[in-house]
Amino acid sequence: MSWRYPITLVAVSLSLLAIVPAASAAPITVSCNGGGCSTDWYKTSITVAFAWDPVGVMQTASCDTNTVTGDTAGWSRTCVVTYTNGSQSSLPVTVKKDAAPPTITGSSPTRGPDSNGWYNHPVGVTFNGSDATSGLAGCSSPGYSGPDTAGASFTGTCTDNAGNVSAPLTSGSIKYDATPPAVSLSLSRGPDSDGWYNHPVDFHASGSDNLSGIASCNSGTIGGGGSVAASCTDAAGNSGSAGASVNYDASAPSIDSVTLDRPADSNGWYNHPVHVTFHGTDSGSGISSCTDASYSGPDTSSTTVNGTCTDRAGNRVNGTSPAFKYDSTPPTITNLGFDWDDGTATLTWTASPDTKAIEIDRTPGTAGADPSAVFKGLASSFEDTGLTNKVKYVYTINGFDEAGNKASDSVTIVPGAKLYSPARGTVLKSPPLLAWRPVAGASYYNLQVFYGVSGKAFRRVASVAVSGRKVLTTWPLQPRFRMKKSWTFNGKHRTLVKGRYRWYVYPGIGKRTAHKYGPLIGQSDFVVTKR
Repeated sequence: MSWRYPITLVAVSLSLLAIVPAASAAPITVSCNGGGCSTDWYKTSITVAFAWDPVGVMQTASCDTNTVTGDTAGWSRTCVVTYTNGSQSSLPVTVKKDAAPPTITGSSPTRGPDSNGWYNHPVGVTFNGSDATSGLAGCSSPGYSGPDTAGASFTGTCTDNAGNVSAPLTSGSIKYDATPPAVSLSLSRGPDSDGWYNHPVDFHASGSDNLSGIASCNSGTIGGGGSVAASCTDAAGNSGSAGASVNYDASAPSIDSVTLDRPADSNGWYNHPVHVTFHGTDSGSGISSCTDASYSGPDTSSTTVNGTCTDRAGNRVNGTSPAFKYDSTPPTITNLGFDWDDGTATLTWTASPDTKAIEIDRTPGTAGADPSAVFKGLASSFEDTGLTNKVKYVYTINGFDEAGNKASDSVTIVPGAKLYSPARGTVLKSPPLLAWRPVAGASYYNLQVFYGVSGKAFRRVASVAVSGRKVLTTWPLQPRFRMKKSWTFNGKHRTLVKGRYRWYVYPGIGKRTAHKYGPLIGQSDFVVTKR
């Protein structure tokens, strides 16, 4: 027996059933293309040959050799051998042949597009087909995961159960874009202050896409700190995003304290410019600055300073300092007048109502050349006694208000007797020449002489307390007058007798008939003894 076709693929099934022959008979065998018969599919012609031991064989049926050339899902034969003893042996065989490749009918993606006809992540393609004999075993199922393209095509085949492979089929293209777009983020305005935003700011995303194109980008408003993210989506449904860190602080800082640069200058009052400093904190962007102001007026018994603290984001809080008193205006010392006499100096002045204390310093002082205070109090005049005639004394009058402001004025006085002849207390034995310092503007003088011992009855002459009795009144035109041993006064004869005499001089202004006199020039005394 010779084989005409090699066996390359076996399919279907072979069923062998032996009818037990006579005990002396040999079994029937069968071969396919010279070898064992397979239950799998054959793709070429099959020569089926039976074989048996001819001893004792009376006849055979369906045991001839056959070649199966056509495709078949099942070609069957049963070889029956009859022996002379009347027994039989039989062997059935079934073979399958499929030499025709399947038919590929088309392909389809395993799922629909992700967005707008585009795929954005791996997708499979299934090819479809049919087979008339052995049936379809399977078709190609390729997958696609890139590169991005607007037209990706697929080639596939189908295989039947006999192992025949169809001719390849190229399917229609798909659009594939798995790359997200590039996104940039922009804000509608720059920071409000020092890199910080202090009120809502709009943001907008813009993007670019190299294949499917931008479909949409989002926008919005930032109303809080931290960061912001925006996105764009391409036509394939890929999303890209961009973020930005945003310094955002919409809360005002707080003012924690307000301080003045020093305690009050005097009695709770400030009397020269005072710095008022505001101190604050901010938990967001941090403090940028707080008011540091100088108050220099106006004067007031109660005032405050308004200030602010500003954070780096430009948020501001207003505040007010504690109330304080301010007076930088010194009191006034006006109408400073002075007079002097023998060993004395008299000062007069007018102090403004806000003056609370007067201090008078004198140079030389009470203990030497250095100045010293000779008066402290609140008055409008002061008489300094015990001075040395013909020594220059400088008096400085200082007026202080409650705020400690000081007003000063100075005057120089050289004390000396205004009624200089005779000197005060001189003891005489002859009529004296009474002389005094001239007064500017005086057209004459009024001289009054009193006789008597101090301690007797007092009277007042032109607001000056005097003692004794008046023994002479005269109106000399010059600042001197020579007394005589005797004279007449008020119709009485007077004589210069021993005892103490006190004399007073007033300047006369204008005509004598006007009886207009200036303030007392001075007073003095002398003593007359026996000759």
